Amino acid sequence: MRHLFTTAEARESGLTAEALRWGSHAGRFRSIGRDVYGDGPGEPSAIDWARARVLRRGSEARGGLAGVLHGLDAVRLDSRSTRRDRLPMEWTVLVGGQPCADGLHTLIDLAAVLDDLRWEQALESALRKGLMSIADLERALPALGRSRVPGTRRIRRVLTLRPEGAPPTESLLETAAVQLAREVPELGDLIRQYEVYDENGLFVARLDLCKPDIGFFFELDGEQHKDQPVYDASRETAVVAATGWLPGRFTWTEVMRHPNATKRRMRGVAAQARKRRQSR
Repeated sequence: MRHLFTTAEARESGLTAEALRWGSHAGRFRSIGRDVYGDGPGEPSAIDWARARVLRRGSEARGGLAGVLHGLDAVRLDSRSTRRDRLPMEWTVLVGGQPCADGLHTLIDLAAVLDDLRWEQALESALRKGLMSIADLERALPALGRSRVPGTRRIRRVLTLRPEGAPPTESLLETAAVQLAREVPELGDLIRQYEVYDENGLFVARLDLCKPDIGFFFELDGEQHKDQPVYDASRETAVVAATGWLPGRFTWTEVMRHPNATKRRMRGVAAQARKRRQSR
């Protein structure tokens, strides 16, 4: 991440105003608004400008900026989602040298500005990255409710939808698939990262999403690599041989761009799996 500094910090390190002007002319620095510079001659990015505003105020990154810096799914940088008030130091961390709200308080901030689906996607990515835990959120909720912190109801609402003890999803695609499946009454909650073993107890595969009691599993295709289709087909065959379950494979485009058609396909896989089980 680009190093930013203020003119006051430059003076403390021995850089005069003339040296700053020369450095800017020579391409060593780039002015990013009043009294803030960044290393290098490159055009400032949107994140550079947002970080410069935070640095100018002498505060930590909050809200949308913190979410982007933490790399959370579904978080975009916009002024509406960037908080200006200060946090206690023990609730902050450094991200690439930038003081920033920690994972828990970033999620709390974002609950006030994201909708339920996007906040759940951000939550799952925070859990995946180990930035916080469900227990952390649950411990924070009573104080948030007493203080009427915006977004508290959203946090409670989303947590009630999450199966107790479920591991984090492994990607944004998986989170979106979980959210779609939840809208299909025939599916219910799907089990995440289920490990399949053969009759000899040997590991076969770990499934993205499945429903063992009905007998089907869903596999999700993100970006394909050269040999990925062959590997996926072989893996799917091994899972079917070990379990007898019906497979369903869904791509990023299907899940993210054609949700209604994907829900119909999910419903169809579940229906066929039930018929197969009942006919045995």
